[in-house]
Amino acid sequence: MDQPLSLKLASMSLISQRKLESILALCGDKKDLIIDPILIKPLERICGVGWLRQHGIDKIYKMDPQLGPTANINKVYFIPASVQKYKCVLDHISSLISQNASLADLGCFHIIIVPKFICSYDSILESRGLYGIVKLHSFSWELMALDEQLMSLELPFLYKQLFVEQNHSLLSSVAMSIWSLFHVIGKPKILFSVGKLSASVLDILEVYNETYARDFLNNNSSQEIGALILIDRNQDYQSSLLTPATYSGLLSELFNINCGHLDLNVKETIQKKGKMDFGFKDEDVASKNAVMTLDSSIDNLYGEIKHRHFSEVLSVLSSKAKLLKNEDIKALGIQEMKHYVTTKLQQVALFKQNLVNHVLACETIISDMSQKFENLKFTETDMLNNRNKKANFTFVDENFGTDIHIYNSLRLMCLLSLTQGLSYDEYNSLVSKYLMAFGYKYLYVFNNLVNAGLLVQPSSPKLSLSISNLSDRLPKWQSGFQVAANKLKQLPSQPDKVNKSSPSYVFNGGYVPLTAVLCNTILTSESLAEVFTKLSALSDLRVGGDILEKFSNGMETLNQKLSDLKLQSDLEFGCKDAKGLSKLMKNDPNIGNVFPLKPKSVFIYVIGGVNYAEIAACDLVQISTGSKIYIASDCVASGRDLLVAST
Repeated sequence: MDQPLSLKLASMSLISQRKLESILALCGDKKDLIIDPILIKPLERICGVGWLRQHGIDKIYKMDPQLGPTANINKVYFIPASVQKYKCVLDHISSLISQNASLADLGCFHIIIVPKFICSYDSILESRGLYGIVKLHSFSWELMALDEQLMSLELPFLYKQLFVEQNHSLLSSVAMSIWSLFHVIGKPKILFSVGKLSASVLDILEVYNETYARDFLNNNSSQEIGALILIDRNQDYQSSLLTPATYSGLLSELFNINCGHLDLNVKETIQKKGKMDFGFKDEDVASKNAVMTLDSSIDNLYGEIKHRHFSEVLSVLSSKAKLLKNEDIKALGIQEMKHYVTTKLQQVALFKQNLVNHVLACETIISDMSQKFENLKFTETDMLNNRNKKANFTFVDENFGTDIHIYNSLRLMCLLSLTQGLSYDEYNSLVSKYLMAFGYKYLYVFNNLVNAGLLVQPSSPKLSLSISNLSDRLPKWQSGFQVAANKLKQLPSQPDKVNKSSPSYVFNGGYVPLTAVLCNTILTSESLAEVFTKLSALSDLRVGGDILEKFSNGMETLNQKLSDLKLQSDLEFGCKDAKGLSKLMKNDPNIGNVFPLKPKSVFIYVIGGVNYAEIAACDLVQISTGSKIYIASDCVASGRDLLVAST
């Protein structure tokens, strides 16, 4: 396909559409679609109601446990891969069959599961006595273009399964999305992974390469993407837990965003919802909120301000308002007025509406966050640089006592734990205050946070006490986080003096997201050895792709690997450890001649959700290096979303 890369990426929705078409063809002629609300917006990006009508969908219903009989006999349930929601659908089907037993013989029940169903779903079906009555279908849709150079699978439940529950059964769906991407844009010569899940995805991709290889597929290297970077969310939780300073980042902190659509609910923002309810809630009349589309191709004004520091946004909006005010249409003649109405009026009206929405959003951000923003900024910077531990804990402790929030308070606790650590007594004090505020039913939350790696639980009173004393007595003592972050140059020495040319501006000059560090290093390095040297602080860095053929001595096929596999040994098939490869590169530091990178573009995929601050930081790296950075993930998630997944 000799088309621009942006068009190729946008065309992936057509692949999803074709997959859905083949599934619907198996579900009978005239049918009802019963869809889970969380999937409505993503489905709208794949097809419209008219397209569904053309393919046999007569009526569309929202999934509800209380839903009664529908219009048609054939029923298609459309749900995410959640056992709880799956069982809810089976309960609904069982109730329908109990009312009309003849339905069991008609084969009229179909469940489409996004992205796929696993073998346990068949077992549940059998235990309910519905095996052979209900037909299951997997629908793994492709990456969706949400904005310029931003793509998402829109599977927000993946983080909980992969990191909180440690259930990796859906990891192959991430690998399949990348596999499909390679068929559209070609495979980059070199692939990088940071984290265990990312390394597993590279291994799965290599299995796909051996298993599904076909003659008609283009095996040439991508002419538009120089490198692919995969990174696990748990490799840089700090970027999710810190308070963003960009406009788009703050929008995600206050408003619900689903598939690139923001619900502008200014009366009850996310910040207000998580507060303790003391019974003083006003009775507001329900009203329909405005919906903002966070897509630069649709809203040019959003494209201009999305990555700006919030302090600059109001001045930009003010200047745009003045331009509209100065536009004098009274002086136009009849023909000019006619031309204006037919060509510009609709655009101006849309622009005015977008301007009003952005001003309203800015006012809400100021009213909700102005009082605490500066205090948060200084405290978070001190945490990152391991300064003023006692004052930082006092700040968090007071938040738990006087301004406790079901998610934001946990967020501060997790950030302090990951950067400076918590003693046994400090940890128990915060846990007790949280449980006293919200109830002991939330005790499991702290276990989930520990499982996900968001929280470090002190091992014993004596050990945590000795570490705490050591950190107090030695001002230059650094945790593992600070050691690695300083090596990767993620912590500017003078945050207050950082200008807008540094990616750290997305966190008020305090921190450079790891995604931006990876992109900048790979785009600016002259050799593979230089990449390894600059990223030596990353213990889980691995390399895959065609470049591994250059290290062919000792390389084996998957079958050879499996036959020679020893107990408790690591199976490295699709990727190799960077430290091991660096030892083999002494004679040829730029083996494969991949660097400097050509084409000068990278595709970075975050497993577990990317946030808007990281997107803004990568955009700045893109500008400063004169390159192209394409970002993808299973969803766009704020720090709050990670904590919601743990509760």
